[in-house]
Amino acid sequence: MFGYTGIAIIFWACTTILVKGQSPEQFLEMGDKELASNALEEAVALYQKGLEGLHGDESSSLVTAISLATNLGTSLSELGKEEESVEAYSQGLRHYQESFENISDLITRKDTTAIAAQASFFLGMVYQDLGLAEKAANSYSYANTLDPMHWSSLANLGALLQDHLKQHDDALLAYNKAYDILVQTSEEPTDAPEQPQYILAELQYRIGNLLMLNAPDRKCALIDSPDQEVSCRELANYAMSLALKYDPNHEAAKHMLATGTADATMTRASNEYVKSLFDDYANNFEHSLVEELGYNGYERLRQSFDRVFDGAPPVFKLVVDAGCGTGLAGDQFRNISDILVGVDLSQAILIEAETKRPNLYNETIVADLTQVFSEKAKMIDLIIAADSYIYFGDLEQLFAAMEQGLVDGGYAAFTLEKVEKEDQQLLDTTKPEWRWKLTASGRFAHRQKYVEEIGFQHNLHLLHYQSIDNFRSENGKGVDGHIFILQKTLTPDEQEL
Repeated sequence: MFGYTGIAIIFWACTTILVKGQSPEQFLEMGDKELASNALEEAVALYQKGLEGLHGDESSSLVTAISLATNLGTSLSELGKEEESVEAYSQGLRHYQESFENISDLITRKDTTAIAAQASFFLGMVYQDLGLAEKAANSYSYANTLDPMHWSSLANLGALLQDHLKQHDDALLAYNKAYDILVQTSEEPTDAPEQPQYILAELQYRIGNLLMLNAPDRKCALIDSPDQEVSCRELANYAMSLALKYDPNHEAAKHMLATGTADATMTRASNEYVKSLFDDYANNFEHSLVEELGYNGYERLRQSFDRVFDGAPPVFKLVVDAGCGTGLAGDQFRNISDILVGVDLSQAILIEAETKRPNLYNETIVADLTQVFSEKAKMIDLIIAADSYIYFGDLEQLFAAMEQGLVDGGYAAFTLEKVEKEDQQLLDTTKPEWRWKLTASGRFAHRQKYVEEIGFQHNLHLLHYQSIDNFRSENGKGVDGHIFILQKTLTPDEQEL
């Protein structure tokens, strides 16, 4: 989730004596003390007593009723009782909706609305944790309706619309509204962040990402000048520039700005960018890649590899799954691996791999691929890399490290992306010696000729090549790629020895 995430709780064991005749307000006050001390079970008991006391007590205020239910929901959520938490927050909102119109005092109306907005926001987070995206979106929207300065409900709504519901235009509007709230100076934002520059940077990065999803020639319109057409790509580049203005160390924004401006100096994605990308993506990685984008490159890689051995490859002593992710490719090659090592820059994705495929790998390493290849000099029998070399443009350093890591006669099997057919024709005409292209997705696409040539320079000779169409989709279009199976051969000097 994006914005404000509620109350951090640490347990403190205590016992509270419940006294008959205490009012709901008193139960609320005692419950709040227990909640502040992180004694959650005690807080729950007190809030429930207070809610029970509301029946027949006409003297208690609406503020008390909503506060009891909302704080009960927070306590239950922190205890992991999400379903009960939903009911508590919903109860608070029902109190608000049933009684609000009867309140004439303006201060009380303002206070109750503010509490109801927080209840709806917290309810949205619980729904999101439960995987109920539509209900979460409705709760975030209602929170912002109640409190137009509630920036975090808009930020969370945008992330939900972008990452889960794929409603990109609505996500763009939500992000822009959250951004406007934080940069205006006429009114204090609700729960304003202590260091707003990092939130503003992330908002602009996400805005830029959404704008980059549009076709290169598509036009966008500005909210305050709807009749004026502007290049979506130019707006995306501006958003990425703003992100870096707020946070100069935002690696993802650096990478995507280079993508949008076709920075010729960029030869590979930075480790910080790739790590951040997959740390954020870890929990939803496999579902998004396989179920939503139809990715099958890892299966086709194994099929191509088997063809080299007429369908019966041997068992390899040490296999390294380079950029292993959640283990999709590793699972395909496990039955021909004596020792299988998974390498990735993201610790979060390796944890997800162990969760999804326990004991798949004999060892996992958080490191740069080239570092691992160099450290295991002449020890690796097979390197596999399904959709991980696409974060390298210039392959020189990578292939040098593979040559160093592989035993003589060892193999490397990997997938790469192709440029689109129209782009390839244009590049072949205007830049005949082109080698790779940084695409709008932030990944690199490579020319077949270049891969074969750089392989030859490092004694990695092509055994098998296969063009693969539609191995993944991107913004509704099929992405084409190619598979390379290389074998390390001895240098002429080594052959003489």
